[in-house]
Amino acid sequence: MRVEFHESGIFLPEIELWLDSTEPRNTAWISHAHGDHAGGLHGRVFGTAATLELYRMRLTETPDCCPVWFGEPWEHRGARLTAYPAAHIVGAAQLLVEYRGERLLYTGDIKLKTPICGWETETVTCDRLIVESTFGLPIYRFVDAGAARERIAAFARECLDEGLTPVFIGYPLGRGQEIVHVLCNTGIAASVHGSIARFIPVYEQNGYEFPGWEPYDAKTTAGKALVMVPGFQKYIEASGKAYRLAYVSGWALLDNARARVGAEELIPYSDHADFDELLTIVERSGAREVDVVHGYTEMFAYVLSQTGIDARAPRESGLRAMSGDTPEG
Repeated sequence: MRVEFHESGIFLPEIELWLDSTEPRNTAWISHAHGDHAGGLHGRVFGTAATLELYRMRLTETPDCCPVWFGEPWEHRGARLTAYPAAHIVGAAQLLVEYRGERLLYTGDIKLKTPICGWETETVTCDRLIVESTFGLPIYRFVDAGAARERIAAFARECLDEGLTPVFIGYPLGRGQEIVHVLCNTGIAASVHGSIARFIPVYEQNGYEFPGWEPYDAKTTAGKALVMVPGFQKYIEASGKAYRLAYVSGWALLDNARARVGAEELIPYSDHADFDELLTIVERSGAREVDVVHGYTEMFAYVLSQTGIDARAPRESGLRAMSGDTPEG
């Protein structure tokens, strides 16, 4: 099966299907609703119901959305397509493409450990695997969801006991909702930035509870934990509040993380796979060929090649983890 790798997405020309294109396409599969995977107003879109709901929330027009269900295949231009769960954010899914005797699996963003919010990854065997490598270096080894929950709650309680405001930095979709979910379900009042709050209803529709959260109001933050988006801490500083900042991210493991984000507490939890998880995902797939996309692609492909796998980085992303535009992690 021919696979074309472009900066804007992955194209399967024989069945005229784009995977996670960031530009408008006639027909596309969206693995999850982060903007770097679900950009552009496509003509026809396949994805899980949750992913398509989140995708539509970013658009001013309504595309032809075709929701799919796990384990229920559908036909598309001579190929058999099947979605399987991927642990990442709510709605995330892998796509298995069966065409002319070949099984191609595209993971999208994925992890193996159970996330705070989201389903567990289902192992799918294939001949050829397209896998992400956002954290494809041995330095990246993350705490699990249980440990992350404990550290988030402990930091918030410690700050409140000291009369300080605990501030958490979370991405608008994914990490932000996970942090709010942890706080709300441990009895800690949460004041939530609007960019995070707008997606909470979709998480609630998928079974996650958020009791007692409130929209952020600078005048009513006393006794509450704040969950803000990156860059908002400058407004907290300007307010004169006594606060401490926590950074919950895979990037918290970088040597410069504390100085870069100004956080006192670094919690290395991610909705992406760490290095060991990535190796396990590849091993369990049984793939003979592996294409590595996103993150440390050439390095991770080299590691795989040393185990005898035909691995390559067809769309080298460079060391974007070290650039000023750090991707979500």
